[in-house]
Amino acid sequence: MTTTSNLNRLVRLLIAMVIAVAGAASATVVTAAPAHALCATQPMTGNWHNINSATRSLTKVNVTFVCGDVRLCDTNGNCTGGETYFNLRPFGKCSPTDCDWGTRRATAMGDGWQRATYSHSWATKYVWVKTYVYSGVTYLRVYTWTDFTAADGRTDYSTDEWMLK
Repeated sequence: MTTTSNLNRLVRLLIAMVIAVAGAASATVVTAAPAHALCATQPMTGNWHNINSATRSLTKVNVTFVCGDVRLCDTNGNCTGGETYFNLRPFGKCSPTDCDWGTRRATAMGDGWQRATYSHSWATKYVWVKTYVYSGVTYLRVYTWTDFTAADGRTDYSTDEWMLK
C-alpha cells in the first residue's frame, strides 16, 4: 500500500468517527436521577419486636421498603415511579391484643433516621426509627414523641425503645 492510500483510509475513518460523535451529541438523551444502590437489601426492613417485654409503649414495628428503581416516562416527558421509601407499621401495648397504629409512609430525616406521623383526635405521634449495630447484632431504635392536643390537657412525652427481629 502506498502512503496516499493509508492517508485516505485514515481520513475516511476520522470522518466516520466525527459523524458518529456529532450524531450522538445531537440526539436527545433523557436521564433520571443519579443511580444509587438504594434497592439493595435494607437492614431496617423486617418485623421488629421490643426487647423489653414489659414495655407500656410500642411492642413491635413492621418496616417495609418500597423500591422505586423503575421510572417510566412518556414521549411528553411525564414520568411516574422512581420513588424509594420505607413504610412503618407500629403496634402499641393494648389489651387483650396490641393496637395496630396502621401503615404510614416514612420520610427520610437524615443520618439514617426515618419518621412517620400518626394523627389521632387526642394527639399526634411522631415515630422515628434507625438501625444500630452492636457486637454484630442489628437493633432498631424507635423514638416516639407524643404531642397531645391542648384540649386533651396531658403533658407531652417521649419514649425510646430498642427492638430486635
